[in-house]
Amino acid sequence: MDNLGRESESQEFKKSMAEMDEGLKSLVSMLNKNGIASVYFGVEDNGNVIGLDIGKNTLKDITDKIYERIEPRIIAKIDILNASDGRKYIHVRAKGTERPYTYKDEVFVRSGESNRKAPMSEIRNMILSSGDNLIETSSLQTDLSFSELVSILREKGMDVSDDDRLRKSLDLLNLEGRYNFQAELLSDQNNIPLTVVVFKGIDRTSISIRTDYAGHSLLKETKSVIDYVSSLNETSVDMSDVIRKETSLFDIDSFKEAWINACVHNNWINRIAPTVHIFDDRLEVISYGTLPYWLSMDDFYSGKSMPVNKSLMRVFIQAGLTEHTGHGVPVIVSSYGEGAFDIGPSTVVVVMRFGRARIASRLRQDNVMSMTDRELRVLDAIRIDPKGSFEDISIITGISKSTIAKIAVKLKERGMIERVGNRRNGYWKVND
Repeated sequence: MDNLGRESESQEFKKSMAEMDEGLKSLVSMLNKNGIASVYFGVEDNGNVIGLDIGKNTLKDITDKIYERIEPRIIAKIDILNASDGRKYIHVRAKGTERPYTYKDEVFVRSGESNRKAPMSEIRNMILSSGDNLIETSSLQTDLSFSELVSILREKGMDVSDDDRLRKSLDLLNLEGRYNFQAELLSDQNNIPLTVVVFKGIDRTSISIRTDYAGHSLLKETKSVIDYVSSLNETSVDMSDVIRKETSLFDIDSFKEAWINACVHNNWINRIAPTVHIFDDRLEVISYGTLPYWLSMDDFYSGKSMPVNKSLMRVFIQAGLTEHTGHGVPVIVSSYGEGAFDIGPSTVVVVMRFGRARIASRLRQDNVMSMTDRELRVLDAIRIDPKGSFEDISIITGISKSTIAKIAVKLKERGMIERVGNRRNGYWKVND
């Protein structure tokens, strides 16, 4: 007697056509779980092929039930197979990624060798993980331009202009020919800000500096955040050994990968952007949404790439901001371990802990030099933009230019900063 092995998350056995209802429910459950499904009729639970009587309308009955009871529509392949002893049995198989699939208006999911009814939270995740919501959702804005997007793509050697060809090739229009949400994000009029917040201490009770990037294409804002955070990556020098050893506060490659992933995979439909939070002991990259429904944790950590926003990912690749290689997560894991990822039902947080405290935190802990909140904010701003004028520092900190001038004098008297060069072409140096 032929044996087909064991039932699994993608394979189900049924003895006879009397179990068609349960068999098709299993078909839907497996599609929702894995995107592939295989059901055999005329096979026992242990895999033994016992065969069944197949009438002239049997295959038609299966086809009709699939059409009547499963939504959205699937195209199933139905075959009559012959065992080595001549017994006939039926194989029904299907593929599909338009989750959630329903059977008699209910959603089921495969769990091991059984089927379970999916809760609403799981159904929502299926919907978010299927299709491309940025393409399908219309933008509320109707007058958009793409000069920044065009400029970035031209820098990569692409022959593009702000025209209908660009809108079509980058999927900036929905099926009705209206601008979609992806167009809004990539446009010059994008008004969803990317934010970097520097906190005092190790919690969120006190903000030192908040910097928002808004009013530009998402591509430009994404690059601006990378440049800004890179400027905060302090480097310490160890001269205790014969060889000079420099150590950065955090691994910049890991940050770039985490930040690009956050921007590409974020659930933008809620109009909430990913953010960067910097503390005295760590950096956090926070994005909204969660892993694609069908992506296992093992696949995630190994770097299997399954972008939620597929078309947006393609634009980031064309702009040279990322590669479709899936190496981002392994890069982060190699530096910070799998524990760097905190994956919840609605957020993904990447935590990069510092090997030492930030300079600003060490200054705060110095009992001899107790500093006010404004002094700390000015000091942090000088570290960010050493060549910045008092007006530039005022924009960063929200402190008036006259007050900044007074604080600069105090910091200079304490030996915490010094002026290098003249007033016009010089810069401020923070003494570590």
